[in-house]
Amino acid sequence: MARPLSSRKTCAMALSNDSVNMPSSSFADGIEFEETFPESAETVTPEPMPAPVRAAAPAPARVMSPAPPRLTVVRSEPDAEPIESVFQDQLDRRLREAEALVKQTLESVRLEEEKRIVEWVRTRRDGEERRLGKWADERRASVERSIDLRSTTADNVVQRIEEMLFDWQQRFEERLDQRRMDDERLAERQRLSDEERLRAWRGELESALTQRFARTERAAKPVRDLDRDPVRDAIATAASVRDIGRILRDVLAEMAPTAAFALSLHHAGRDEVAYRYRVATDDEVGTLLRRDALDDGPQSAAAHMDGWVRAHRPVRAGARNATVHTAQLAMRVNESTVAVVTIQSEGEPIADNVLRRVAGLAVMAAPRLIELRESGAFRGA
Repeated sequence: MARPLSSRKTCAMALSNDSVNMPSSSFADGIEFEETFPESAETVTPEPMPAPVRAAAPAPARVMSPAPPRLTVVRSEPDAEPIESVFQDQLDRRLREAEALVKQTLESVRLEEEKRIVEWVRTRRDGEERRLGKWADERRASVERSIDLRSTTADNVVQRIEEMLFDWQQRFEERLDQRRMDDERLAERQRLSDEERLRAWRGELESALTQRFARTERAAKPVRDLDRDPVRDAIATAASVRDIGRILRDVLAEMAPTAAFALSLHHAGRDEVAYRYRVATDDEVGTLLRRDALDDGPQSAAAHMDGWVRAHRPVRAGARNATVHTAQLAMRVNESTVAVVTIQSEGEPIADNVLRRVAGLAVMAAPRLIELRESGAFRGA
């Protein structure tokens, strides 16, 4: 409580317009007043105090004293505007301080958050890298195992395929051999059948021709006796098949220029040539003709045809082109082919009169060729 003041003592209070900043309240926010004391000590009834305009704190309780002082309220109206400006300045300063504090707080929070995010990202990245590394190792191991398994499976498949191909090839070769054997047996039976029919046909043909030749020979015998021919005599007395070939060669050389001459004697029991006499000119065409194979065997076309068989073909003799004319004649006895005569010329074909002369000599030489074949006199002494 406030202590009562003596009535004979005076007190004075210095008033000032300056204000003191307080955390919660200040005198500037209160009411300014002053005290006066009368000379007499009579008791003065205090006047009621006017209601305060602004009060920041509750008024102190009144203390009854025997002689209360007289209070006179003095309002400083002209100072209201500076107080408001000071208050506004303080408020702005506090707002700026609060704003700065908030910014500082936000900045520190942002920095902390950034640090936390960076740390979280690093931790998460390390974890993801470890997880991806582990997954990559597992995946690589799985792929390697799969590759090993596939390679093993592929090797087994290749081996099985090779075995299947080997078995198939063996079976195919066996079937092919069997088919070849069957074809050979069938061909052999066909050949034997053809040979039997051919021998029967030849036998019939030879018997018919023998009878016809016997009648012709009996009718022509007087004429042959009257007409003597040295070539016929040479053929009749020839000691070998080669000698007959040389006789025909010499007669042909006197009549026409030729490039090659050949006489092939057929085998009596087989379809093959028993002996062949052959001669050719000593030039490029003759060399070429000597290397060529002749189709004058028992199965040739000329051996089964009557009269001369003619043909021609172009050849390349050295650096020039040439045309070779060929004429072939079958030498028969009783319609049985004994031999084949082949004449070849270059450029121009053999004249018809020459071919008729050679054909007459072939008819005369055929029986002698049969005799020489049966005696085996092919080359002579």
